[in-house]
Amino acid sequence: MTLADLDGRTRASLYVRQAIASITEDLGGADRLSAAEQALVEQAALAGAMRTDVGVRWLAGESIDPSAFSTICNTERRALETVGLKRQPRDVTPSLHEYLAHKAAAKAADSISATAVPADAERASGHRSDSAGAS
Repeated sequence: MTLADLDGRTRASLYVRQAIASITEDLGGADRLSAAEQALVEQAALAGAMRTDVGVRWLAGESIDPSAFSTICNTERRALETVGLKRQPRDVTPSLHEYLAHKAAAKAADSISATAVPADAERASGHRSDSAGAS
């Protein structure tokens, strides 16, 4: 049985899927991970869900096995250390087309704002651009 075989609607399953997505994104995306790294990400996410479950039970006043909790925490930490705990930078440099489109839009916005006469400037000069101010 694999995670793909699960219904996926339980809180634990949603937590694990979100954790896998977040960790994978932190590591630069699924296309940058080997199969072994993807397996470690899944292991870390599962251990994280278990750690959260046990931790919340303890906070709610339930008795837990501290040794099992420590083992789960260490398993998660080791998996995360193995794949890397640091975010990997992703190239966000725009393409030439995107850059030129952005520059054209900024230039158009500047030319529109330069041709408009602000109302404060009219009041300061004592002139009005409409005929209501003429006597």
